[in-house]
Amino acid sequence: MSNDRPSGGPSSGLSALGAAFNRRLADPYLFYTATLAPVVVLVAGLSGGQGDVLLALVLSTAAIGFQTLLSLLHDRFARRLAWRLLRLGLPLLYVASAVPLIGGEALPLLALFAPVVAGAAAIGLVEGWTIAAVATLVYLVPQLGSLASSAVVAQRGVTLAAVVILLAFGTRRIVRALQEALREARLATIAERRRSRQIEGLDEISRLLATAGPSEELLADVVRNVSKRFGYPHVSLYLGDGSEVRLVAQHGYAEALPAFDMHTGVAGRVLRTREVAFVSDVSADPDYVAAELRATSLICAPLLVDGMLFGVLNIETSGTRRLDETDRTLVRIIAGRIGVAVALGRDRQALAARADLFRDIERFGHDVSASLAIDSLAALLLDAIGRVVAADILAVTLLDRSAARYFVRAVRGVPDEAVGREILPGEGLAGRAIESRTLVIDDAFTPEKNPASVRALPVPALTHGIGVPLVRDGVVVGALTIGRTRDGADFSELEIEGLQLLARHAALAVANAFLHADVGELAIRDALTGLYNRRHFDEALEHVLARHRRQRLGGSRPVSAIMFDLDRFGAFNKEHGHHVGDAVLRAFAEVLRSRFRESDLVARVGGEEFVVVLEGATRDEAVVAADEVRELLAARRVRGDDGTELQVTVSAGCAELDPADASREGLLRTADVGMFMAKRAGRDRVVAA
Repeated sequence: MSNDRPSGGPSSGLSALGAAFNRRLADPYLFYTATLAPVVVLVAGLSGGQGDVLLALVLSTAAIGFQTLLSLLHDRFARRLAWRLLRLGLPLLYVASAVPLIGGEALPLLALFAPVVAGAAAIGLVEGWTIAAVATLVYLVPQLGSLASSAVVAQRGVTLAAVVILLAFGTRRIVRALQEALREARLATIAERRRSRQIEGLDEISRLLATAGPSEELLADVVRNVSKRFGYPHVSLYLGDGSEVRLVAQHGYAEALPAFDMHTGVAGRVLRTREVAFVSDVSADPDYVAAELRATSLICAPLLVDGMLFGVLNIETSGTRRLDETDRTLVRIIAGRIGVAVALGRDRQALAARADLFRDIERFGHDVSASLAIDSLAALLLDAIGRVVAADILAVTLLDRSAARYFVRAVRGVPDEAVGREILPGEGLAGRAIESRTLVIDDAFTPEKNPASVRALPVPALTHGIGVPLVRDGVVVGALTIGRTRDGADFSELEIEGLQLLARHAALAVANAFLHADVGELAIRDALTGLYNRRHFDEALEHVLARHRRQRLGGSRPVSAIMFDLDRFGAFNKEHGHHVGDAVLRAFAEVLRSRFRESDLVARVGGEEFVVVLEGATRDEAVVAADEVRELLAARRVRGDDGTELQVTVSAGCAELDPADASREGLLRTADVGMFMAKRAGRDRVVAA
């Protein structure tokens, strides 16, 4: 099929007419009036009189036509209350005219006063109450003329007044709730964007600090980056020990204070307590020392690493700008990263006399910092340790965060079958280091001390062994095992010190790899189901289609798509609650993961919509796979809050990439048509389009 259409001509005229019609439908006053007309005409038809039908058509045409004319002038007078009341009064007049003239003495059209009042209340509070009051009066006029008992008139009038008041009140509450939900959604979007910018800023700071260590020039760049990335007008960095710190970099100050000791200013308080100081109003803090800048709020965070204080990071604002708790958390993280960089720099300076070892450690840090993938990082750690410390056996054990368990990721000097074996805390050198969180030295190691998972392997007998934990931010992210098989080959103090330094680099590298993985997963994964999100799906599908086009001349493989949509999921959510609905979404994601390969592109692209793209599969093969998924989901049960087993079904549409329209839009549109046909055919089925 071709989507090409000639420009101009009847099609463009119809498009312009359609656009004008859509603009009229967007007018709420015209919409309210137009939706009343079918009811009036239907009631007139049911009354059995041709005169009623003719009268209903005349009244409806007049009301809609006049409202259409008013809509042409709406933009000019929309801000005026009188104009809005005029436009709302038209449907009220329409209903008031139709009530006594159509349907006989039963007055069946009286109920139409309710939607008129509701529509007015949805537009505004004053409009709602005004139309409600007028509707009540308009309703009472014919009643006074047709009822003999004033008490009956009063009762019916009070009843109608109460109904319209409750209706107006309820409608306004709903509108307010929707407006508040919209406001909260906008605030959440703003917060998410701010969070994304913060992550980018933290990554930039980490890259700066990883380039050459915490030199004064680099720290000045970091301070400028903090100010630019996070919008902090005044940033200063002080380095020193626990008793005194001196200024090394600043941005935004005409003249910053050159130093602080434990008894001076808010920074002195931080030196004493080693806690972040958040002062929302500096005028109320007796410790604040003012220089040329008259600040309004400040955050001072210690550069604290392994209990050692290396300085403070100071953030200040002036004027109307105020810092908040979010800033406090962010500054603490930034200070932590700068503190780690400063600590590493101090360690390097302290080991300057040990030039050979220091050279290997620097090379080690450079190598592991270059890799953010756990598997390649484990191999890099293995190579780097081997260059620094002579060893017969080396092993790298790392934390699997998803399972909260530790596994061997790389080995040297032992069979490769050891890779992937689990190491329990307390077992072997690595397990003992993980459990104790401290370096373990064993000069009387026997085979019985090996972890249970590797005892059956031909592991050489050790005479001397060391287990080094990798600890970052209080979490043991792994352990290093270093062993020797020769008698008298004890580890020297210098080697032990070097291993401890290596462990710091390794722990930081592993933590950075974890952070990189987290950021990467957040960018491409749906948080609820763990499947790819729409953004990654679109990019990945373009790569698939590009590969398909490159292979076309050599006989490219087919590409098929399956569009899944959970049946009646909206009603299911309303009946059982969103938390049960979330459980269904996760269960369906598990079904998709169990059926398809890792190389297949599986994504959640909407609330209950999922897409699978299969390279090398024809449409018929996609239909078979989709039907298997449908059956797997139908056999699966999710428990509701009351313990009831609930079943959900899915409909699917399958399509194969058309060589004549090898585009993402064409493939997905065809699959979507198939899914729509499956829905129309009764749901819980697969249709090939």
